[in-house]
Amino acid sequence: MKIIEFKIDMYEEVYILWKKTELSLVSSDTKEEVERIVKLHPELFLVGIKGQKILAVVIGAFDGRRGYVHHLSVDPNYQKQGLGKIMMEELHSRFKKMKVHKVHLFVEAENMGVIDFYKKIGWLIRSDLVMMSYVPDTKLYKVKKFKKLEK
Repeated sequence: MKIIEFKIDMYEEVYILWKKTELSLVSSDTKEEVERIVKLHPELFLVGIKGQKILAVVIGAFDGRRGYVHHLSVDPNYQKQGLGKIMMEELHSRFKKMKVHKVHLFVEAENMGVIDFYKKIGWLIRSDLVMMSYVPDTKLYKVKKFKKLEK
């Protein structure tokens, strides 16, 4: 598998891969929104290809202090072959060159297979943090599963 940087003309194929891997896709995953993140750090949006076929994808983001991982996906026909780990190693290498100190990612709590994958490649579950979100425009982003934090 060869790793290249994402180009917007790959969007449709990448979106299909995301759907095949059952990612929760929302309004921030439209072509226009994906274009926005590509413009910020194109070197962090990676695609794993073999021939002309996209086998894997991962979006890296950098806020100037920390790195973030979004939408790591491997074609179901190619899972359990180490491709996800290869994609993450390449992304980590790029983060290291940017002098990123810490990298975060978010996994839906019920997705134990994904949680297990990340644990196997060295990620830690943080018990000292609570994930919180604020949606400034509910017409733009539809809230689905948020719940209020109880004291």
